[in-house]
Order: sequence, then C-alpha cells, then structure tokens
Amino acid sequence: MPALALMCWALCPAGSMAYSPHGYPGAVWGGLTRGFDDTEGTGVQGWARQGVRWARFGKNLDLNTYAAYNWRLRTENRTYYNVVGPSLSAALEKGPLSLGAEFAWLRYPSQPLSASSYSLFAGWYASRDISGWTGLPSFGSHAPLALPFSAWGKMTYDLHGAEGSGTQGWVKQGVDWFALRGGWKFNTYASYNWRLRTRNKRYYDVFGPSLGVEFKEKYINFGAEYYWQRFPELRRTANTFNVSLGWYFSWDLKK
Repeated sequence: MPALALMCWALCPAGSMAYSPHGYPGAVWGGLTRGFDDTEGTGVQGWARQGVRWARFGKNLDLNTYAAYNWRLRTENRTYYNVVGPSLSAALEKGPLSLGAEFAWLRYPSQPLSASSYSLFAGWYASRDISGWTGLPSFGSHAPLALPFSAWGKMTYDLHGAEGSGTQGWVKQGVDWFALRGGWKFNTYASYNWRLRTRNKRYYDVFGPSLGVEFKEKYINFGAEYYWQRFPELRRTANTFNVSLGWYFSWDLKK
C-alpha cells in the first residue's frame, strides 16, 4: 500500500492541482541480447516509465517525477544480476543531463531476495554528427552519410541497498554508410562499455571495447557486436559475439 500511494502521488493528475503541469513525459526503453558464450547468455533489460513535468525553470531546466517498472534478466550467472521491480524518482533535467533521487522496490528472483533501495543519481546522453567538425571521409567514389558520436551513462550513490554505488555507460563512434527505405540506416561502430558497482559485483562488473554493425531507425535497432570483455571480480577475460535488438519510444501525454 505505501508503494501504491507514492506512485499515485508521483503521477497526480492535473485536475487535483491548482495549476496544470507542464507535461506528462513517458518512455519505454529496452534491449534483447543473445550471447554465444557461457558468461551472460541470453538477456533482456529495460524500463517503462510515466512522469509529470511539474515545473520549468528558464528555457530548458525541468523538474520531473517518474513512476517506472524496471527489469534486468539473463540466463547465465544470474546471482545479484537478475532483478525486477518498480521505482519512483524525482529529477532535475536539462537537455541530455539529469540529476535526482530514486527509491526502488527490487526483487532478485535467483536468490530469492527482496530489497528496498534508495539512491542519488546523475545521468547523461548526448549524440552528435561529428562530420560537421571533421568533414566526411571518402572511400573511392563513395562518402558515408554521417559520423554519429554518442555517449550514455549513469552514476548512482547508494544510500541503502543490495547493489551499492556504481556507474555504467558507453561511448560510441559510428559511421552511417547508407540509408534504406523507411528511414533505416546501416551503421558500423566502435565503442567502449563499462558496468561497475561496489556490492555483490562478482557477476555484474565488466568493461571493455567492442566493434559492431547495425541497422537502425528512429525507434528500433538490431545488429551484431563483438566484445573484448574483462570481468575483474572473476579475473576473467572473455571475447564474445552478441546479436541484439533494441528499442526506445517516448511521448508526452499533454501533446
């Protein structure tokens, strides 16, 4: 009951307020992966959330609250990796940056274990076509469409929880080679990925570079990636090939 009451407060409709919120932003993000070694196996990760934009300061600084449901599951080495559960968060967001606090009700199905987690977080996502700075390279008579650079990440400071403080993210440099009908583009990329935390990290912590190819459009991407991964707690290095399907949809119910 306390969790339900908090979620109702976080998504309080405009009719019960003395003013109308600036928006109702929501999104669904996720990814499905299939690995071809015995380290992580097949996995799915993502979240769905609905929020309220309570205030806007200046041009682009927003105060938002969100109610979300989160999942992270895989078939190999699942201890303290597999987790599902709802969460509530409040954040100041400006463009690609966010800063806030989150309370999550987590369930670890491989234990079984349930835990409540309080954390502070900072997140970022940015993307840019760097060909505006560098120009497009030429490969014989063909030049690619763009040179997209992107970076995503999150840092969390644990106040009470099973996972501790941590950081995860990636930086990626790609080449859009050509476009197909329907807005699909063929892209190759090099990236560096990391996932690290301070508690129960044996089957979680990993970092390393990768090379990938993908077809992508506005909401969906699918492709294949080869990783050189280092698992520091296992003292193990694994070279692995993955195929993946990813998605991201966003909306604002006020628009």
